[in-house]
Amino acid sequence: MNIQDAVSYMCERAKKMAQQFDIIAATSHSEGLSVFQGQVQNTEISDSVGLGIRVLKDGCPGYAHTERLTKDAIEQTLKDALCHTQWTEKIDVQLPSSLNLSDQGFNYNANLENLTLSQMKDFCIDLEKAVFQKSSEIENIPYLGADMSSSCSIVANHTGLFYETRANSASVGAGAVASRNGVKKLGNYVKNGRDFAQFSIEEISSKTAEYAVELFGAKKIEGGKMPVVFSERISPKLMGMYCQPFVAEAMQKGMSRLQGKEGEVIASKEFSLWNDPLGENFMHRFLFDSEGSPTRLVKVVDQGVFSEALYNLETASKAGRKTTGNGARTFDSKVYTGFYNLLVPASDKSIAELLKLFPKCFYVVRLEGNSGCNAVSGEFSIGAHGFWVENGVVQHPVDGATLNGNFFDIIKDIVAVGNEYRDAFASHKVPALAVSELSVSV
Repeated sequence: MNIQDAVSYMCERAKKMAQQFDIIAATSHSEGLSVFQGQVQNTEISDSVGLGIRVLKDGCPGYAHTERLTKDAIEQTLKDALCHTQWTEKIDVQLPSSLNLSDQGFNYNANLENLTLSQMKDFCIDLEKAVFQKSSEIENIPYLGADMSSSCSIVANHTGLFYETRANSASVGAGAVASRNGVKKLGNYVKNGRDFAQFSIEEISSKTAEYAVELFGAKKIEGGKMPVVFSERISPKLMGMYCQPFVAEAMQKGMSRLQGKEGEVIASKEFSLWNDPLGENFMHRFLFDSEGSPTRLVKVVDQGVFSEALYNLETASKAGRKTTGNGARTFDSKVYTGFYNLLVPASDKSIAELLKLFPKCFYVVRLEGNSGCNAVSGEFSIGAHGFWVENGVVQHPVDGATLNGNFFDIIKDIVAVGNEYRDAFASHKVPALAVSELSVSV
């Protein structure tokens, strides 16, 4: 039974047993390889399939899933979901009816399916040679590989809603170790896209080599409070670690400092944060969420004002609101809430202009780990590497520093944002962020 037939069969059976239900199903295929010293080190081909259902019986939800697309497995999955409803609390949710939201192929390039392991192998072997040629200080390339993945996902429910969408992508990445005077540094770069013809050996090798050698000659700086500029290379990671406080579920569970602050100023007027599922800035576009609700632009933070949290059907019902179309779910999970394309709108200021805003500043281009970061409290303590800058001119690299503070203070202290995004293919697009003050220890 294929995935479409399995969903149709589960819908047919569930209609006889539950007042409401929704189904999410997915298939995926990926293949890739890694190269080391001119030889293929390993290859990997994988396929997965899964089917999950949420039933609502007397308003109580029950979840179950299966990775076997047989009638017996589907019947058992449905029975399990119905059984679980006796242990859950009633929720007031009305699942959406079908709209004209057919997949328009935004996230899929049929030509990419013709990409072969042989083509990826040849590209990677040539890439490895090119990285070595970029710098005599590169002594090893322990990580280098490519992969291609494709997926199909379906959302369906008791109203007859049946949305199907396809997506695919490819990636190539390399990590190089460079050595100078007994000091070793690792730099890596990953390129993602949907058109393999646009992947450039020159671009990937240049970036990999640049990042491998950029921090040689690092010096310590004096600790204390100082201006910090987060590069667009790492600002998406920073925002990604702290996006959960902006979802209603976290607020309703008392796990967000933003609870009850909708409509209030929480950040600098230079800072905005949008959920932008259909934005032209993105190569991934989402017409509907995992509950089948239509998505929309949500200006979560607009020029410093916390305008609107993100809701799924359940959290919206609890708040007496409408869903923002941010219900998220995999076939083997319960419904949660997430961004569909996270965007911090860019300005017209270049990195060079941001660095000139301060007489002295720490320009951060790498972050290390996140064990000292807590999205609930906003606490922020993380290792950082970058450059010491005076009057807009880089003086020397810096490593061994730690940034300490609170995320909610950081967004209040943003004085400007940059004009560039690092990765055209990313689902989190955040430009460089210039912060007036942050504690740095060394």
